[in-house]
Amino acid sequence: MHKNTCRFWVVLGVAAWCIAVTRSAGLAEAASRQGCMNQWLFNGVWRVRVTAIEPSMNGGQQQGWQVTEVWRNGTAQELAPSDSVLTNQKLELQNGAITASETTGGTLSLQSVTFNNFPPAGEFTYKQIFLAPNLQADSSNKPQGLLITFNGAQLAQMKSKPQFSTSQYNFHFRFGCVATGAAAEAEGGSNQLAARPGCLNEWMSNGVWKMRVTALDTYPVVLNKPQDQIGWLVTQTWVNASGRGIVPRGFCDQCPKFAGTGVTDEYLATQGGKSGSSANAVGGFKISAKPGYDWLPGESWTFQQYFTWGNFDPTDKPVRLLVTFDDKTQNATPGVPHYRKPADFRIDLTCSK
Repeated sequence: MHKNTCRFWVVLGVAAWCIAVTRSAGLAEAASRQGCMNQWLFNGVWRVRVTAIEPSMNGGQQQGWQVTEVWRNGTAQELAPSDSVLTNQKLELQNGAITASETTGGTLSLQSVTFNNFPPAGEFTYKQIFLAPNLQADSSNKPQGLLITFNGAQLAQMKSKPQFSTSQYNFHFRFGCVATGAAAEAEGGSNQLAARPGCLNEWMSNGVWKMRVTALDTYPVVLNKPQDQIGWLVTQTWVNASGRGIVPRGFCDQCPKFAGTGVTDEYLATQGGKSGSSANAVGGFKISAKPGYDWLPGESWTFQQYFTWGNFDPTDKPVRLLVTFDDKTQNATPGVPHYRKPADFRIDLTCSK
């Protein structure tokens, strides 16, 4: 093939790639709900708002930008943004743009929300990092907006997951305006789960399980420096109050002698507006790790549940523990212990009995 002909096809290929990228960006914009700073946007599954945009500094050098985002689960079930196929975020500048996945730092901060398990109506506040090429940002090249994207086509194939209620399921925030009044109110989504309220050291019961929280500790328990802390430990005691043999989850090794009870998860909420699931920690919900696994009538076990999450801040103190059960499935199943409603527990860690 002639050299000029080769050059033609290379140029044509680059042009086609540029057209494809431009078209993809245009499609993302067309599928976006538009909003301002401090405005909640809702796509039927997730509620999100942006509350701040700041330089990301390393000493005296600006490396990029950080965007403070607040996410809420708008469904009535436990969910992570990865379940809705969250794909990326793009920070739009006066000149150009930076995507979260371009750098390791940006990817790690994005993963902190992508794989965080939210309780129904649960909230998570974090800073999304956008690092400039070579970690040298031009402070005069100001951010203009933020685009958060999901793969709606892929989610539509996942019938077991909550679906978007609008074709405009992406979020596009403009930094040149600030929402106030009704526009700044939370938009749509599930309400807080009905749950039995309680305090530290108070026994909670739903007719199947009885439990109480006795202590909240740092992890590691012994800290040489405050910045060494990477999580929290919640000490708790559980008792089989059903009057028969049971196991926490929906499976057991001696069924039907030991019946499943649909224990689902625990979530630790902080004063700063974060909620982290026990599933975020290595080993998950530790109640399933009881020696012997099966629970005889009246049997009890005390354990420490570990909680951690991305962008962990040890100064953001826990204020509540939410314990959840699949009472709907449990109470519709014959031959197993049934829950009194509300089955869930909401324990205030700032009060004690």
